[in-house]
Amino acid sequence: MNKNEIMDQLREKLDRNLDAYENDWWRTSPSVLVGKAKEIAATQTVYNELHDGDYSTDFMEYLLRFENPLEVVRDQWIQHNALPLDEDMTRVLWHIMDTGDAERDYELDKEYKPPSMDQGVTMC
Repeated sequence: MNKNEIMDQLREKLDRNLDAYENDWWRTSPSVLVGKAKEIAATQTVYNELHDGDYSTDFMEYLLRFENPLEVVRDQWIQHNALPLDEDMTRVLWHIMDTGDAERDYELDKEYKPPSMDQGVTMC
């Protein structure tokens, strides 16, 4: 897959993730929503940054393996929310990919196939 295809697939997934998250708001009481203000703000920040950002193709392709990449990055974002946005997002993406913890802690997309499985051997 090229960068545009990866980003198109990731944007579609992020859109679905955000829609599902926002739909949950309708079933939540106002007092609970107020308590989730930081999470809601982080969700919107991460969505906007990943949807419109220009990060490494490796990071974006890695996120495709998750059913809910928005949740994966948001949770790390909240934990690392001390640096400037672009520096912090790169650090968050690197941490997610480097530790591999997200693969254990979050549901993987059953339909995702790494590009290497669909392609034969390629020469550089």
